Amino acid sequence: MKSYENLLMKIIVGLLILFGLYLTYQIIKKSLGGSWTSEDIIIAILIFNLGAIFTVGLSLSELKSNHGNLAKQFSALANDFKDHIKNIRR
Repeated sequence: MKSYENLLMKIIVGLLILFGLYLTYQIIKKSLGGSWTSEDIIIAILIFNLGAIFTVGLSLSELKSNHGNLAKQFSALANDFKDHIKNIRR
């Protein structure tokens, strides 16, 4: 299941990058007298921003969920180390 989530995340990031590149092209085209209106460009920038925030939020939630597991492992490691120190002193 984890590999499907990683694949989906890579697809979302790839589409976001492609959309950002297309948006950059349209902004350059507009500055040279291009086809999109200013309102369309602003709406596209807002949609790009929303997609970027969504992607960052997904990455952040994945990082926070992994830290809970690490806390348990470090707690067990600390307890093992304390037991080892007690045995050395005896």
